[in-house]
Amino acid sequence: MTITENKNKDIARLRKRADFLRVQKAIKDQQGRKWVSKGMIVETASNEVGVLRVGFTVSKRVSKLAVTRNRVKRRLRAAAAEILPLYQSQNLDIVLIGRVESEKRDFSDLRNDLIWCLKKMNIVQDIAS
Repeated sequence: MTITENKNKDIARLRKRADFLRVQKAIKDQQGRKWVSKGMIVETASNEVGVLRVGFTVSKRVSKLAVTRNRVKRRLRAAAAEILPLYQSQNLDIVLIGRVESEKRDFSDLRNDLIWCLKKMNIVQDIAS
């Protein structure tokens, strides 16, 4: 087991399509928040579960090749594994959506994109970059 897999076990995951659609609906109803950066799109909505949950998605618009989409998802999971365990006390659902730039973007920049988006949405204020 790698370090990333071990850290990901600490974060609850969104796996059902209904959960992803609920986050999208919350944004549409202006109860959730969405922020776009060069490396990813971050969508958030509060949940009733009481824990931080995260989901990852990469569409075929990013790449027709499944290999590339899976690589982008792994990079998003690694960035989330470093940042999000520090803020598990919040009852939020966070969806990270990969973009075309996510594959080639330097990992530190991808990580900083996540931090920047969370700061802009006033979810976290004091992350050390």
